[in-house]
Amino acid sequence: MARTDFKQRMRDGEILIGVSAPISATKSQMEDILGKDDYAFINTDSQHSAFNEETLVQFCGYADELDIPVQFRIKHTWQAYLIGNLLDLGPAGIEVPQVEEPETVDE
Repeated sequence: MARTDFKQRMRDGEILIGVSAPISATKSQMEDILGKDDYAFINTDSQHSAFNEETLVQFCGYADELDIPVQFRIKHTWQAYLIGNLLDLGPAGIEVPQVEEPETVDE
């Protein structure tokens, strides 16, 4: 699925089901995870696991080879300033955790 198709489906309000995988997953492990159902995206995070940019690039590369967009959850809201940089590394979307109030978005 092309990244633009994924984003358009989100904008259209389509309910999209994804699956989580550890950021350290190999391509083979990712294939096994994705083979269990017809998922619209794969999610990984830096909030609950060790993370570096090289690992994210590798994860996104595997996902790209498998034609599945990546959603990446950052560690904390105070890292939101990195979203542009992180998107350049390959994810189709970024999840910012602990956002429960409109005021948090404004920060």
